Amino acid sequence: MNLYKHCKSCKDDIVIKSSSVTRPDLQMEKGTEFQINCQNCGNIEKVHVNDIKGEPNKTMILIGLVLGVVATAIMWMFFGAIGTLGAIIPLLFWQQQMSASKTFNSYLVKR
Repeated sequence: MNLYKHCKSCKDDIVIKSSSVTRPDLQMEKGTEFQINCQNCGNIEKVHVNDIKGEPNKTMILIGLVLGVVATAIMWMFFGAIGTLGAIIPLLFWQQQMSASKTFNSYLVKR
């Protein structure tokens, strides 16, 4: 999952580098309010944890797609039509990413 915040001055996305899965984890890692620096315009903002948004990581979904295609091709050679079940792998990656971003965005900490 990617964490980001829109810059108020240039309206560009500011990516937050963190491996936090939930807002409380992000709060414990960075604090309730922390400063971020826009790489585009150089503006420094003080941001509350609730202002950060999460979105699915497209790289992980692409990895799941490639893994699913390879698994389907290999299983098709050995098991025939049942090998098409490997096509479920990208759906699992997509579902996990969507679930993680929905969970992050729905939970807010007290201000």
